[in-house]
Amino acid sequence: MKSNTKISNDYKFGLNGAKKKVGINNWRFVFNGINTSTGAEQMFYIEFEMLNPWASNDLVQLGFKPRVKISAEDLQYALAGTDSAKSISTEAIVQPSYCAVRVGTFGVEGKQLCSYYPVKLVKFSNKPFEIIVDNKYFNENKIGGFINVPEEEKAAHPELLCDAGYAKWEINYTVQRDYKNGYKSDLLRWFPFGLQTVFSGTIHFDGTEYAIDPKRCCGYSERFWGKGVPEPYFHLSSANLTSVISGKTLFESSFAVNGIFDERVSFIGKFEDIDIELCADGSKRQFSVVWDCAQMPENENPEENLLHWSTSLNSKEWVIDIDVFCKIRELNNRTIELPEGQRKVLNLLEGGSGTGEIKLYKHIGNTLEQIEHATLAKVFCEFGHIEEGEF
Repeated sequence: MKSNTKISNDYKFGLNGAKKKVGINNWRFVFNGINTSTGAEQMFYIEFEMLNPWASNDLVQLGFKPRVKISAEDLQYALAGTDSAKSISTEAIVQPSYCAVRVGTFGVEGKQLCSYYPVKLVKFSNKPFEIIVDNKYFNENKIGGFINVPEEEKAAHPELLCDAGYAKWEINYTVQRDYKNGYKSDLLRWFPFGLQTVFSGTIHFDGTEYAIDPKRCCGYSERFWGKGVPEPYFHLSSANLTSVISGKTLFESSFAVNGIFDERVSFIGKFEDIDIELCADGSKRQFSVVWDCAQMPENENPEENLLHWSTSLNSKEWVIDIDVFCKIRELNNRTIELPEGQRKVLNLLEGGSGTGEIKLYKHIGNTLEQIEHATLAKVFCEFGHIEEGEF
Protein backbone atom coordinates (compact mmCIF):
# COMPACT_ATOMS: atom_id res chain seq x y z
CA MET A 1 0.00 0.00 0.00
CA LYS A 2 1.23 3.48 -0.76
CA SER A 3 0.73 6.56 1.33
CA ASN A 4 -2.05 8.91 0.31
CA THR A 5 0.32 11.80 0.90
CA LYS A 6 3.96 12.41 0.18
CA ILE A 7 5.87 11.88 3.40
CA SER A 8 7.88 14.95 4.35
CA ASN A 9 11.66 15.08 4.42
CA ASP A 10 11.48 15.43 8.21
CA TYR A 11 10.36 11.79 8.29
CA LYS A 12 13.48 10.73 6.44
CA PHE A 13 16.24 12.64 8.17
CA GLY A 14 17.26 13.46 11.70
CA LEU A 15 20.71 13.74 13.19
CA ASN A 16 23.21 16.12 11.68
CA GLY A 17 26.30 17.99 12.77
CA ALA A 18 27.35 17.41 16.37
CA LYS A 19 24.21 15.33 17.06
CA LYS A 20 25.67 12.51 14.97
CA LYS A 21 28.08 11.81 17.82
CA VAL A 22 25.87 12.90 20.72
CA GLY A 23 22.21 12.39 19.89
CA ILE A 24 19.27 10.04 19.61
CA ASN A 25 17.23 9.44 16.42
CA ASN A 26 14.14 7.25 16.49
CA TRP A 27 11.41 5.93 14.15
CA ARG A 28 8.57 4.17 15.98
CA PHE A 29 5.56 2.18 14.72
CA VAL A 30 2.74 0.98 17.02
CA PHE A 31 -0.12 -1.31 15.97
CA ASN A 32 -2.51 -4.07 17.06
CA GLY A 33 -2.31 -7.65 15.86
CA ILE A 34 -4.89 -10.45 16.16
CA ASN A 35 -3.86 -13.91 17.31
CA THR A 36 -4.85 -16.15 14.39
CA SER A 37 -5.55 -19.08 16.76
CA THR A 38 -7.47 -17.41 19.61
CA GLY A 39 -8.64 -14.08 18.17
CA ALA A 40 -7.04 -12.22 21.10
CA GLU A 41 -5.56 -8.80 20.36
CA GLN A 42 -1.99 -7.77 21.15
CA MET A 43 -0.35 -4.38 20.75
CA PHE A 44 3.18 -4.28 19.26
CA TYR A 45 5.85 -1.68 18.63
CA ILE A 46 8.75 -1.74 16.19
CA GLU A 47 11.56 0.83 16.41
CA PHE A 48 14.70 1.82 14.59
CA GLU A 49 16.99 3.88 16.82
CA MET A 50 20.35 5.53 16.32
CA LEU A 51 22.20 6.47 19.51
CA ASN A 52 25.39 8.53 19.12
CA PRO A 53 25.85 6.51 15.90
CA TRP A 54 29.02 8.14 14.57
CA ALA A 55 30.82 8.11 17.92
CA SER A 56 31.82 4.53 17.09
CA ASN A 57 31.39 3.97 13.36
CA ASP A 58 32.38 0.33 13.04
CA LEU A 59 31.84 -1.08 16.52
CA VAL A 60 28.76 -1.42 18.75
CA GLN A 61 29.35 0.25 22.12
CA LEU A 62 26.77 -0.76 24.73
CA GLY A 63 26.90 1.51 27.76
CA PHE A 64 26.02 -1.26 30.21
CA LYS A 65 28.52 -3.81 28.93
CA PRO A 66 31.13 -4.58 31.64
CA ARG A 67 34.60 -3.49 30.50
CA VAL A 68 37.73 -4.24 32.49
CA LYS A 69 39.92 -1.19 33.06
CA ILE A 70 43.26 -2.60 34.13
CA SER A 71 46.66 -1.51 32.84
CA ALA A 72 49.62 -3.86 32.44
CA GLU A 73 51.07 -2.48 35.67
CA ASP A 74 47.75 -3.01 37.47
CA LEU A 75 47.69 -6.59 36.22
CA GLN A 76 51.10 -7.28 37.77
CA TYR A 77 49.90 -5.88 41.10
CA ALA A 78 46.79 -8.07 40.93
CA LEU A 79 48.78 -11.22 40.10
CA ALA A 80 51.18 -10.48 42.93
CA GLY A 81 48.30 -9.97 45.37
CA THR A 82 49.71 -6.69 46.69
CA ASP A 83 47.69 -4.13 48.62
CA SER A 84 47.81 -1.81 45.61
CA ALA A 85 45.54 -4.21 43.75
CA LYS A 86 42.66 -3.33 46.04
CA SER A 87 42.40 0.18 44.56
CA ILE A 88 42.28 -0.93 40.94
CA SER A 89 39.27 0.30 38.97
CA THR A 90 37.68 -2.82 37.49
CA GLU A 91 35.30 -1.21 35.01
CA ALA A 92 35.46 1.51 32.36
CA ILE A 93 32.31 3.49 31.58
CA VAL A 94 31.92 4.21 27.85
CA GLN A 95 29.55 6.36 25.88
CA PRO A 96 27.00 4.13 24.08
CA SER A 97 27.11 4.16 20.28
CA TYR A 98 24.96 1.95 18.08
CA CYS A 99 21.94 1.51 15.84
CA ALA A 100 19.18 -0.72 17.23
CA VAL A 101 16.10 -2.47 15.91
CA ARG A 102 13.57 -3.30 18.60
CA VAL A 103 10.28 -5.17 18.48
CA GLY A 104 8.12 -5.56 21.56
CA THR A 105 4.72 -6.27 23.05
CA PHE A 106 2.75 -4.57 25.80
CA GLY A 107 0.73 -6.20 28.54
CA VAL A 108 1.06 -8.56 31.49
CA GLU A 109 3.59 -10.71 29.64
CA GLY A 110 5.08 -7.91 27.56
CA LYS A 111 8.65 -8.22 26.35
CA GLN A 112 11.21 -6.56 24.08
CA LEU A 113 13.65 -8.09 21.58
CA CYS A 114 16.66 -6.14 20.29
CA SER A 115 19.38 -6.29 17.64
CA TYR A 116 22.35 -3.89 17.64
CA TYR A 117 24.56 -2.74 14.77
CA PRO A 118 27.33 -0.19 14.12
CA VAL A 119 26.27 2.60 11.78
CA LYS A 120 28.83 1.34 9.26
CA LEU A 121 26.53 -1.63 8.48
CA VAL A 122 23.39 0.48 8.00
CA LYS A 123 22.45 1.38 4.42
CA PHE A 124 20.51 4.61 3.92
CA SER A 125 18.69 5.76 0.81
CA ASN A 126 16.72 8.99 0.41
CA LYS A 127 15.15 8.63 -3.05
CA PRO A 128 13.20 6.52 -2.32
CA PHE A 129 13.66 6.56 1.44
CA GLU A 130 14.87 3.25 2.88
CA ILE A 131 16.91 1.93 5.79
CA ILE A 132 18.40 -1.55 5.50
CA VAL A 133 20.46 -3.32 8.14
CA ASP A 134 21.13 -7.05 8.13
CA ASN A 135 17.76 -8.76 7.50
CA LYS A 136 15.64 -5.73 8.49
CA TYR A 137 14.31 -2.83 6.46
CA PHE A 138 12.19 0.30 6.82
CA ASN A 139 10.85 2.39 3.95
CA GLU A 140 7.97 4.75 3.21
CA ASN A 141 5.34 2.01 3.08
CA LYS A 142 6.87 -1.25 4.37
CA ILE A 143 8.78 -2.62 7.35
CA GLY A 144 10.12 -6.16 7.62
CA GLY A 145 12.70 -8.39 9.28
CA PHE A 146 13.32 -10.89 12.05
CA ILE A 147 15.08 -11.02 15.42
CA ASN A 148 16.18 -14.06 17.41
CA VAL A 149 17.56 -13.67 20.94
CA PRO A 150 18.42 -17.09 22.46
CA GLU A 151 17.90 -17.52 26.20
CA GLU A 152 21.61 -18.21 26.75
CA GLU A 153 22.57 -14.98 24.94
CA LYS A 154 20.16 -12.94 27.03
CA ALA A 155 21.45 -14.53 30.25
CA ALA A 156 25.09 -13.97 29.32
CA HIS A 157 24.58 -10.37 28.14
CA PRO A 158 22.28 -8.33 30.42
CA GLU A 159 23.68 -5.20 28.77
CA LEU A 160 21.44 -5.98 25.78
CA LEU A 161 18.52 -4.64 27.86
CA CYS A 162 16.11 -7.07 26.23
CA ASP A 163 14.36 -10.41 26.64
CA ALA A 164 14.84 -13.75 24.94
CA GLY A 165 12.54 -14.67 22.07
CA TYR A 166 11.90 -14.69 18.34
CA ALA A 167 10.00 -12.32 16.06
CA LYS A 168 9.46 -12.07 12.31
CA TRP A 169 7.36 -9.43 10.57
CA GLU A 170 6.31 -8.38 7.08
CA ILE A 171 4.10 -5.30 7.26
CA ASN A 172 2.68 -2.71 4.85
CA TYR A 173 1.54 0.67 6.11
CA THR A 174 -0.24 3.73 4.80
CA VAL A 175 -0.03 7.14 6.42
CA GLN A 176 -3.51 8.65 6.13
CA ARG A 177 -2.13 12.15 6.50
CA ASP A 178 1.41 13.41 6.97
CA TYR A 179 1.64 15.45 10.19
CA LYS A 180 4.74 17.63 10.26
CA ASN A 181 4.20 19.55 13.50
CA GLY A 182 4.64 18.50 17.10
CA TYR A 183 7.60 20.13 18.79
CA LYS A 184 10.77 21.73 17.48
CA SER A 185 13.69 23.33 19.29
CA ASP A 186 17.45 23.48 18.92
CA LEU A 187 17.71 20.39 21.12
CA LEU A 188 14.64 18.25 20.34
CA ARG A 189 12.25 17.42 17.50
CA TRP A 190 9.09 15.29 17.79
CA PHE A 191 6.13 14.82 15.48
CA PRO A 192 3.52 12.05 14.99
CA PHE A 193 3.90 11.87 11.20
CA GLY A 194 1.51 8.91 11.09
CA LEU A 195 -1.07 10.01 13.64
CA GLN A 196 -3.45 7.71 11.76
CA THR A 197 -1.46 4.88 10.19
CA VAL A 198 -3.13 1.88 8.57
CA PHE A 199 -1.09 -1.32 8.93
CA SER A 200 -1.60 -4.71 7.28
CA GLY A 201 0.42 -7.91 7.17
CA THR A 202 1.61 -10.44 9.73
CA ILE A 203 3.95 -10.66 12.69
CA HIS A 204 5.13 -13.89 14.31
CA PHE A 205 6.16 -13.48 17.92
CA ASP A 206 7.51 -16.39 19.99
CA GLY A 207 5.86 -18.92 17.71
CA THR A 208 2.44 -17.25 17.61
CA GLU A 209 1.11 -15.71 14.40
CA TYR A 210 -0.73 -12.39 14.52
CA ALA A 211 -2.65 -10.96 11.59
CA ILE A 212 -2.74 -7.18 11.28
CA ASP A 213 -6.23 -6.08 10.21
CA PRO A 214 -6.25 -2.56 8.68
CA LYS A 215 -9.66 -1.90 10.28
CA ARG A 216 -8.56 -2.93 13.78
CA CYS A 217 -4.86 -2.05 13.84
CA CYS A 218 -5.23 1.29 15.74
CA GLY A 219 -1.99 2.30 14.01
CA TYR A 220 0.31 5.10 15.11
CA SER A 221 3.81 6.17 14.03
CA GLU A 222 6.13 8.95 15.12
CA ARG A 223 9.58 10.49 14.76
CA PHE A 224 11.87 11.85 17.43
CA TRP A 225 15.42 13.08 17.47
CA GLY A 226 17.59 15.34 19.58
CA LYS A 227 20.43 15.65 22.07
CA GLY A 228 18.34 14.02 24.79
CA VAL A 229 14.75 13.16 25.72
CA PRO A 230 11.99 15.14 27.47
CA GLU A 231 12.05 15.06 31.27
CA PRO A 232 9.73 13.82 32.61
CA TYR A 233 8.55 11.78 29.62
CA PHE A 234 4.78 11.86 29.02
CA HIS A 235 2.92 10.28 26.11
CA LEU A 236 -0.66 9.40 25.16
CA SER A 237 -2.02 8.41 21.75
CA SER A 238 -5.12 6.68 20.45
CA ALA A 239 -7.04 6.08 17.25
CA ASN A 240 -9.87 4.23 18.99
CA LEU A 241 -12.55 6.82 19.81
CA THR A 242 -16.29 6.28 20.24
CA SER A 243 -18.59 9.28 20.53
CA VAL A 244 -20.67 9.44 23.70
CA ILE A 245 -22.87 12.01 21.96
CA SER A 246 -23.74 10.02 18.81
CA GLY A 247 -22.78 6.52 19.90
CA LYS A 248 -20.78 6.10 16.69
CA THR A 249 -17.19 5.00 16.24
CA LEU A 250 -15.10 8.00 15.14
CA PHE A 251 -13.11 6.41 12.33
CA GLU A 252 -11.53 9.72 11.29
CA SER A 253 -10.42 10.74 14.79
CA SER A 254 -7.14 10.29 16.63
CA PHE A 255 -4.73 12.24 18.81
CA ALA A 256 -1.26 12.24 20.36
CA VAL A 257 0.06 14.06 23.42
CA ASN A 258 3.80 14.23 24.04
CA GLY A 259 6.20 16.02 26.37
CA ILE A 260 7.19 17.38 28.72
CA PHE A 261 8.62 20.27 26.67
CA ASP A 262 9.28 23.51 28.55
CA GLU A 263 6.77 22.45 31.23
CA ARG A 264 4.08 21.85 28.58
CA VAL A 265 2.86 19.03 26.37
CA SER A 266 2.22 19.16 22.64
CA PHE A 267 -1.19 18.04 21.37
CA ILE A 268 -1.85 16.93 17.78
CA GLY A 269 -5.40 15.76 17.16
CA LYS A 270 -8.08 15.14 14.57
CA PHE A 271 -11.78 15.00 15.41
CA GLU A 272 -13.40 13.87 12.13
CA ASP A 273 -13.16 17.08 10.04
CA ILE A 274 -11.54 19.22 12.78
CA ASP A 275 -7.75 19.40 13.04
CA ILE A 276 -6.11 20.86 16.14
CA GLU A 277 -2.40 21.44 16.70
CA LEU A 278 -1.23 22.92 20.00
CA CYS A 279 2.56 22.71 19.98
CA ALA A 280 4.67 23.42 23.05
CA ASP A 281 7.23 25.35 21.01
CA GLY A 282 4.58 27.99 20.25
CA SER A 283 3.94 31.16 22.22
CA LYS A 284 3.03 30.72 25.89
CA ARG A 285 0.01 32.87 25.04
CA GLN A 286 -1.23 30.33 22.50
CA PHE A 287 -2.45 27.89 25.13
CA SER A 288 -2.04 26.82 28.74
CA VAL A 289 -1.84 23.24 29.93
CA VAL A 290 -2.12 21.20 33.10
CA TRP A 291 -0.86 17.61 33.13
CA ASP A 292 -0.30 14.82 35.63
CA CYS A 293 0.49 11.13 35.91
CA ALA A 294 -0.25 9.59 39.28
CA GLN A 295 -1.28 6.35 40.91
CA MET A 296 -4.92 6.10 41.89
CA PRO A 297 -5.86 5.09 45.47
CA GLU A 298 -5.06 1.44 46.01
CA ASN A 299 -7.81 -1.04 45.22
CA GLU A 300 -8.78 -3.89 47.51
CA ASN A 301 -7.70 -6.12 44.66
CA PRO A 302 -4.06 -5.20 43.83
CA GLU A 303 -4.62 -6.54 40.29
CA GLU A 304 -6.95 -3.59 39.68
CA ASN A 305 -4.59 -0.79 40.79
CA LEU A 306 -4.47 2.01 38.20
CA LEU A 307 -2.13 4.69 36.90
CA HIS A 308 -3.91 7.87 35.78
CA TRP A 309 -2.73 10.15 32.95
CA SER A 310 -4.51 13.49 32.69
CA THR A 311 -4.06 16.64 30.69
CA SER A 312 -6.13 19.75 30.07
CA LEU A 313 -5.30 22.26 27.32
CA ASN A 314 -6.92 25.68 27.03
CA SER A 315 -6.40 27.92 23.98
CA LYS A 316 -8.32 30.93 22.69
CA GLU A 317 -10.44 28.62 20.55
CA TRP A 318 -10.38 25.19 22.22
CA VAL A 319 -10.51 23.41 25.55
CA ILE A 320 -9.42 19.76 25.55
CA ASP A 321 -9.66 17.47 28.59
CA ILE A 322 -8.17 13.97 28.56
CA ASP A 323 -8.25 11.27 31.24
CA VAL A 324 -6.66 7.86 30.69
CA PHE A 325 -6.32 4.94 33.09
CA CYS A 326 -4.19 1.82 32.74
CA LYS A 327 -3.87 -1.15 35.08
CA ILE A 328 -0.42 -1.13 36.65
CA ARG A 329 -0.05 -4.87 36.12
CA GLU A 330 -0.46 -4.28 32.36
CA LEU A 331 2.38 -1.74 32.22
CA ASN A 332 5.90 -2.73 31.18
CA ASN A 333 9.09 -1.21 32.51
CA ARG A 334 11.69 -0.34 29.89
CA THR A 335 15.17 1.11 30.26
CA ILE A 336 16.43 3.32 27.43
CA GLU A 337 20.04 4.47 27.27
CA LEU A 338 20.56 8.21 26.77
CA PRO A 339 23.12 10.00 24.60
CA GLU A 340 24.84 11.58 27.62
CA GLY A 341 26.44 8.25 28.51
CA GLN A 342 27.58 7.59 32.10
CA ARG A 343 24.82 4.97 32.16
CA LYS A 344 22.17 7.66 32.27
CA VAL A 345 18.79 6.17 31.32
CA LEU A 346 15.12 6.90 30.81
CA ASN A 347 13.17 4.60 33.13
CA LEU A 348 9.87 4.21 31.31
CA LEU A 349 6.49 2.71 32.21
CA GLU A 350 4.42 1.97 29.11
CA GLY A 351 1.30 0.12 28.08
CA GLY A 352 -1.18 -0.32 25.24
CA SER A 353 -4.41 -1.02 27.10
CA GLY A 354 -5.32 2.41 28.42
CA THR A 355 -8.99 3.44 28.61
CA GLY A 356 -10.62 6.76 29.36
CA GLU A 357 -12.26 9.74 27.70
CA ILE A 358 -11.55 12.92 25.78
CA LYS A 359 -13.73 16.03 25.73
CA LEU A 360 -13.53 18.84 23.18
CA TYR A 361 -15.05 22.26 23.78
CA LYS A 362 -15.04 25.41 21.66
CA HIS A 363 -14.94 28.97 22.99
CA ILE A 364 -17.93 30.90 21.66
CA GLY A 365 -17.98 34.34 23.20
CA ASN A 366 -17.94 33.89 26.95
CA THR A 367 -19.32 30.35 26.83
CA LEU A 368 -18.03 26.88 26.06
CA GLU A 369 -19.81 24.67 23.54
CA GLN A 370 -19.15 20.94 23.76
CA ILE A 371 -18.13 19.70 20.31
CA GLU A 372 -17.28 16.11 21.18
CA HIS A 373 -17.13 13.71 24.09
CA ALA A 374 -15.61 10.34 23.27
CA THR A 375 -14.53 7.24 25.13
CA LEU A 376 -11.03 5.92 24.51
CA ALA A 377 -9.76 2.35 24.23
CA LYS A 378 -6.39 0.75 23.47
CA VAL A 379 -4.58 3.94 24.42
CA PHE A 380 -0.81 3.84 24.06
CA CYS A 381 0.46 5.46 27.27
CA GLU A 382 3.95 6.15 28.65
CA PHE A 383 5.49 7.93 31.60
CA GLY A 384 9.09 8.02 32.75
CA HIS A 385 11.91 9.85 34.48
CA ILE A 386 15.60 10.21 33.72
CA GLU A 387 17.81 8.39 36.20
CA GLU A 388 21.52 8.59 36.81
CA GLY A 389 23.25 5.34 36.00
CA GLU A 390 24.78 3.14 38.66
CA PHE A 391 28.45 2.32 38.34
